[in-house]
Amino acid sequence: MSLQEEKIYNLYRLLGQFGELKRKNHFGGHCLLVDNAIIGVILEEHFYLRGCLLAGSHFEASGLNRLVYSKKGIPLALRYYQLPEQIWCDEGLCLYYIELAYRSAMEELQQKQTVSIRIKDLPNMNMSVERALGKIGIYHVEELRMMGAKACFLKLKQHGRHNPSIKFLIGLAAAIEGCHSAVLPTNIKQELINWYNDVN
Repeated sequence: MSLQEEKIYNLYRLLGQFGELKRKNHFGGHCLLVDNAIIGVILEEHFYLRGCLLAGSHFEASGLNRLVYSKKGIPLALRYYQLPEQIWCDEGLCLYYIELAYRSAMEELQQKQTVSIRIKDLPNMNMSVERALGKIGIYHVEELRMMGAKACFLKLKQHGRHNPSIKFLIGLAAAIEGCHSAVLPTNIKQELINWYNDVN
């Protein structure tokens, strides 16, 4: 579903209810920030809400489609979720989803400001991983989360002397989720293994 001008106008109006709205170039489109927290992104005339913290789980459970971004022909599912037509047609429901994205984004921003966690402090991570990620331009936990495990893996594979292992990929994905790789759900591990085999 394309975003017509009236939808963009309504989107800005709804987002503006929560605070100061800004636009910033992102992913070849532009992201929308409210009070300096990224709420969503407009890409190729589609709007996607950012699904951080509990918002992502709620969007998944509601069946919203994730943004799939192609990196060198390889599809990567990012933590952005497209609003379907039935939500656009119901302003109250649309506002509910936007508020959910906003509150989760603000909570994440406050957490980040309260405790400045380095990549090496995440589960499964260490100083050498932090240095390797720094060489591909990822210096902060938020950048790691925004990029996602698969995109980071591909960049490391492209720029590194050695191919990162499947264990590394799973550890990276688990770190982003805030857990040890041993407790990452089996279905997520299997999906990562399948993807790893496809790109190697």
